[in-house]
Order: sequence, then C-alpha cells, then structure tokens
Amino acid sequence: MSLDQQLQPIESLLPRGPVRDQADAYYGRLFGWPLKWRGSQPFLVLENGICAVTMPTLDSGPVLARLASTGCQGPAILLSTPRGPRVAVLAETDGLIPSRAELPRNFDLLAWGSLLPLPVGSRRTGDDTDWLSAPDPQRRWLPSLSAVVSGIRPR
Repeated sequence: MSLDQQLQPIESLLPRGPVRDQADAYYGRLFGWPLKWRGSQPFLVLENGICAVTMPTLDSGPVLARLASTGCQGPAILLSTPRGPRVAVLAETDGLIPSRAELPRNFDLLAWGSLLPLPVGSRRTGDDTDWLSAPDPQRRWLPSLSAVVSGIRPR
C-alpha cells in the first residue's frame, strides 16, 4: 500500500462542528493530548511523556513495518517541512532518551515542549499535515520510544 493510499482525512475522524471545537474534543479530551493553537492550526505539545521521532518519508517504511509486525503501531503524521516530506511517529518516552549522536543523521527526536502540527480538516496550507496512521480511539496508547528506535536501521 502506498503512502497516498494510507492517508486518512481528519474530517472522517472528527465529529461535525467548528474545527477548533472538533480538534479540542478529539485530540484534547478523547486522547488527553496537550494542545496549543496558532491561529487555526492545532499543535501537539510534546510533554508529559509524549515525544515524536521524525524521519524522511523514504526512511519511514522499515520503522513503520517493524512497529506493525510487533503490534506496536501508533499514530504517524506525514509532514511537509523545509527539509522535504517527513514522517513523525508519536511515542511514549520510556526511560533513557537517546542522544542526538545515537540516532542516524536524518532522524530527529522531538520532546520537552516541542510543538508538532496536527492534521485538521481538508484545508491545504503551506504547513500540510496528514495522518499516515491516524490515532485510534479504541487503542489510545502510544508505542514506546524504544519500539520506534528499534525499527531504525543505521546507515
């Protein structure tokens, strides 16, 4: 399945109503994620044990496949960035955080108050975001950071 076939529009995930109310209800109350708003764009505040590993889209396949094969798949966001398209895999910090030197050069760890844009609605902006793997209300847990990092193959 290609990345385009896996993308899920957020309006199919959120209840009807104003976008901000929908996002607050869905991300904030249902999943308990801390949000910060900049205009009409919600951002996930990476704190309280939530982090994200970002990687080039082309490098995400093995990581996502490893998570799926172990039953640890979780939310993954396709981001448009100045560095090109990237995938951010949400995770729960679970102990020691790897240093920058321990990750391959194209991989980044976002945590400690970093902001990650969240997909909302069908509008297209310069900061496009789409769910590659949407959060599941039936499985609200996140994979551990160790599980995500274990899928990274050094170059």
